[in-house]
Amino acid sequence: METFKFKKVNLMINIPLISIFFILFFSAIFITDKFAVYYIGIIVRIILGIWCIFNGIWNSSTDYYSLLKSKWFVKNKETPIWGWWLLIVLGIICLVTASMGYGFNNVEKPL
Repeated sequence: METFKFKKVNLMINIPLISIFFILFFSAIFITDKFAVYYIGIIVRIILGIWCIFNGIWNSSTDYYSLLKSKWFVKNKETPIWGWWLLIVLGIICLVTASMGYGFNNVEKPL
C-alpha cells in the first residue's frame, strides 16, 4: 500500500510538470510575439530545472517508483547514483540560467 502511495505522489508531480513543459514548449512555435516567446522560454527552462532536480533527488535517495526507472527505459533498475547527480546538476544549471534571463536558445530579450 505504501509503495502505491509513493507512486501516486511521483506521478502527481511528474505528469503536471511534463504536461506544462510540453504545452508551453510547443505553443512557442505558434506564437509570433517575441516578448511572449522570450518569457515562455524562461518559464520552460524553470520547469525543466524543477523537474530535473525533483527526479534527481527522488531517484538518488529512494527506491520507490519513478518514471525514469520504469521498465520502458531501463531493463536493470540498478542505475548508478552518479547519473542522478548529473540530473540534479542539470536542473540547477537550468534554474541558474533561467534566472539570468536565458530561455530558448537564440531568442533575445525584445526591447
